[in-house]
Amino acid sequence: MNDITVSIYPDKRRKQQALAIWFACILIVTFGVYLTSIQFYNIEWLTRSGCVVVLFGIWSGMKGIIEERVIAGRIDVQRRIALSRAKRKSRKIKAPKEYVEKEIASIELAYERKIDELRDTVRLHLGMVEVSLLMTGTFIWGFGDLLFKVVAF
Repeated sequence: MNDITVSIYPDKRRKQQALAIWFACILIVTFGVYLTSIQFYNIEWLTRSGCVVVLFGIWSGMKGIIEERVIAGRIDVQRRIALSRAKRKSRKIKAPKEYVEKEIASIELAYERKIDELRDTVRLHLGMVEVSLLMTGTFIWGFGDLLFKVVAF
């Protein structure tokens, strides 16, 4: 009766998205290094590329929050359907009140566990991607110009 079918584990698509974001960030940083090395418009482009990497990290975090809310909504809809089916079945078989309460508590517990698992899994997966992007981008943004000053001597 407690069929919870929403998948919350990082699948191949999510891993590919994380790799695509990192690849894009590496390209942006590489382009920033190139533009800085040729002194395009006499502007420090590497630090600006670090800023863009930070923005990608923030964007990734926002995407994760939205994804968590969508999956939680789907699980809630499935919970309501399961509760409705259990109540309808109980009325059909004229089950005692204790049985109905036990069945409803069982369904609620299963869905609460699934929501907790969802939050842990999504936050862990997204935390690794966004924190690594934010740390890398902030470091490049703050210290990227020093790289060229040190190399020049």
